[in-house]
Amino acid sequence: MTLIQDDSSLTHSLGLLYDVTVGLRDCHYHFVDIFQRNNLNNKLIIGIPKGSLQERTLALFAGAGISFYGLDRSLWLGSNDSEVQAVLLKPQEIPLYVQKGNLDCGLSGMDWIEETVGKDAVRILVDLCYSKRSFRPVRWVLAVAESSKWKTVEDLKNMNPPVRISTELRSITENWLSERGIRAEVDLSYGATEAKPPLFADGIVDCTETGASLRANRLRILDTVFQSTTQFIANRDIYKKDSWKRTKLDSIALLLKSCLIANSNVSIRIHTSRSEAEIVEALIPSDARFSVWNDQHDDLLFEVIMDQGKTRELVPVLARNGATRILVAPIDMLYG
Repeated sequence: MTLIQDDSSLTHSLGLLYDVTVGLRDCHYHFVDIFQRNNLNNKLIIGIPKGSLQERTLALFAGAGISFYGLDRSLWLGSNDSEVQAVLLKPQEIPLYVQKGNLDCGLSGMDWIEETVGKDAVRILVDLCYSKRSFRPVRWVLAVAESSKWKTVEDLKNMNPPVRISTELRSITENWLSERGIRAEVDLSYGATEAKPPLFADGIVDCTETGASLRANRLRILDTVFQSTTQFIANRDIYKKDSWKRTKLDSIALLLKSCLIANSNVSIRIHTSRSEAEIVEALIPSDARFSVWNDQHDDLLFEVIMDQGKTRELVPVLARNGATRILVAPIDMLYG
């Protein structure tokens, strides 16, 4: 046992104890910091668009084998892939955060990419042509009230005062109107854009898939300003310099594209006798892919990969022209 003689010795002893404690604490923080940084270096942070594309995007990733999960109100999502973490963000913000490197990658429409940073500011990995309701591009259209005197874009030229346009896609709209010699006052809309004409604006530029919402609000389309599809994008520097992340990003891009192609196609198995095979083959659409082999009864089996929308017309025709059995099945993934 050591007997401490005075206060200075006590202070000195406590000082040594403090130094050792701080040293251990700093050492602990140092190792934690290294662990966290190494962890992030081996993890992709993906921006998932919150809102209209959210459900479709999560389903697409699930089809690719990457499922995300989280609490009801949580915007940060865990994943069954330990190398991937997702955060739900507005699609307008994702291109900017990808450009800055806050996100490794993300999904956003070409409309918001061009509106916020420009397509050259990010690495476009794959074009994924899907929207909330379809596998077609969405359109940003210039529309006016049904009662408007304007019938074409040309009617908007030489307006005095300038025509009033409301839109969420302000920069693209201003450029489009300027290129056509239309003087306009373009106001930023924060939603409910269809309600603006004719009281708050002369016209709008708004996003539509089917035009149903525009018709419901008694609006008439004059022209298409921009067509957009969903893009899987990455930070340019990360993609160029980090080989692990580049390989992971390319793999995910391939899986997403393969799942998207599969979603719009089906597999059709057609059994037919050899005598009817030429007729069946002639009925297969020219843009479909197919293979042929012998089935167990020595008849022929055609396996056709084709657009799902065409099956409702093809199947009855095949049934009337030699097909003895037809099986239509969904495809989970299709590459090549």
